[in-house]
Amino acid sequence: MSGRFTWMILASALVCAPIMAQDEEQTARNLIRQQKFAEARSVYEQLLKLDPDNVDYQLQIARLCSWMKEYARATETFDRVLKREPKNAEALVGKAYVEMWQHHYSEAEGLLAQARKLSPEDPDVEMAWARLCHYQGRERAAKEHVSRALKLDPADSEAKDLQREIDPPRPVEVHLGFSQDRFSFTDAGNMGFINAGYSGEQTHVSLQYEEWSQFGERIRRAGLNLEKKVRGGWWLRGNATVGPGAVVVPRQEYAGGVSHALPHHLALDLDYQLMRFRAADVHLASPALTYYFTKPVWVTATYYNSWTEWRTGATPGQVNHSWAGQYYQQVARPVVLHVGYARGSEAFEALTIDRLGIFQANTYLAGVELHITRAYSAEFFGSYQVRSNDQHQTSFGVNFTVKQ
Repeated sequence: MSGRFTWMILASALVCAPIMAQDEEQTARNLIRQQKFAEARSVYEQLLKLDPDNVDYQLQIARLCSWMKEYARATETFDRVLKREPKNAEALVGKAYVEMWQHHYSEAEGLLAQARKLSPEDPDVEMAWARLCHYQGRERAAKEHVSRALKLDPADSEAKDLQREIDPPRPVEVHLGFSQDRFSFTDAGNMGFINAGYSGEQTHVSLQYEEWSQFGERIRRAGLNLEKKVRGGWWLRGNATVGPGAVVVPRQEYAGGVSHALPHHLALDLDYQLMRFRAADVHLASPALTYYFTKPVWVTATYYNSWTEWRTGATPGQVNHSWAGQYYQQVARPVVLHVGYARGSEAFEALTIDRLGIFQANTYLAGVELHITRAYSAEFFGSYQVRSNDQHQTSFGVNFTVKQ
């Protein structure tokens, strides 16, 4: 009799356990709809203890971690699922979102490429591709992926919302800027510029006109800027600026460089610049490395190696070494703050004739970027430089951008 009673209890438990799990899952879904992500995660964690091999619970926990910006834990949980099920497209897409929310776009693209091979007709994969392109400003591609998602699932409300959110490409860009330098040893100087051009997904080209008022001289300069994305994700850039008759700023300025996203959240920039003054030529090589953290924070370290060739030959050429570090943080969706420090003979924000002397300097940098709308943005910046020859300089300025 007691054995029969024991079997009845076990049978009852086996029947009730799934019902209780269903109730708990419904509770978790209700909490998610109320955006109570921490409480919902706790429910799924309790369910996972009762059923440790349940992949759906693990995926829900990973998603909730990512929504709460606990990216490290989300990635760890997605990886645990993928270790057990390498062909789980849902986990690949979830991990791709974690990467793209951290601005790790190349990593996200690799994950979505795997997911597409596994599930070529999955609207969720197409939506992930659409958001990846949207976050990178590739709006034409984003629109194509949304259209494919809606073709696969015409009732997808998320796809319809994103379709309305996608902004048509704004290839025409105009930049207006003004800056002022205040010196301890002479009158203040001013510089204003206007830059207008075309900015596509693969090519940027623009013309720039500048007016300088520096050390009693008024200078006008004009330049051409080109930038092109080539195979392998490399960006090539070059520019040339001329200002006939200039003395205190370069009469001719030529520059070229490359940029590329590296593994492990790094980005590389390599630049060379030739600045031709009336009295000297200055060569500048400036490699830079940027690291992107899990939060919307990144840091850039730049090394400057410059050497000067005097035209008279009476003064031997000099080699200068400088470095700069800058910290950037997106404090709100439309606001990015940055601060920095540079040590050496120059920070090379804008090289003028007074900086060709031999001295060391400490330069402190700060700025803020405001993305008012997709069509309008502004940047405010300033710096303070203290030189070893007892001179100092304060600079500040503002740039406005309009896209149409």
